[in-house]
Amino acid sequence: MTQDDGPVRTHAGWLNEFWARFISNTALGSSIGHWASKTIALPQLRRLAVGEVPWTPLRKSLSDSTVVLISTGGVHLRTDRPFNLNSDPTFRVIPKGAQPAELAISHQAYDRTDALRDINLVFPIERLRELEAERVIGRLAEDHYGFGLMGSAKRLMPAIKEVARRISESGVDLALLVPA
Repeated sequence: MTQDDGPVRTHAGWLNEFWARFISNTALGSSIGHWASKTIALPQLRRLAVGEVPWTPLRKSLSDSTVVLISTGGVHLRTDRPFNLNSDPTFRVIPKGAQPAELAISHQAYDRTDALRDINLVFPIERLRELEAERVIGRLAEDHYGFGLMGSAKRLMPAIKEVARRISESGVDLALLVPA
């Protein structure tokens, strides 16, 4: 299913692949997915969210801003260790020059078929490079970040804090968050 110049799929097993396609591509599966996210994810987020979410307005024009990409689609370099498909609280660093053929997707909670045809659906690095070349954005950060599937928001917090620290130290002005 993968083009020669595109990302590769980390095999999740036939049952996981079937379940991801069912959740992603059917009305019943979508309903089950929404129910599961409300039952599992929202209570965790409510416990972790304390107070108001701070809003930070962009202090520069977009054409002067440094942009970083963060995806929860399980994207990583082919040379990296794949994400654990059942639960992985880690992240992977993806350099701004990474090409689609250098990437892989390790995730079982969505149908990755279209993302394997066009990685920009879950990791729009090529579109951001085009915006940089057209001077719509100032520049791309040197490093971008991929996360896999994690059922516990609390266990994910150390990795989120580490990525936030790295982004802050690199002088990034704007983070583009792309959920799976």
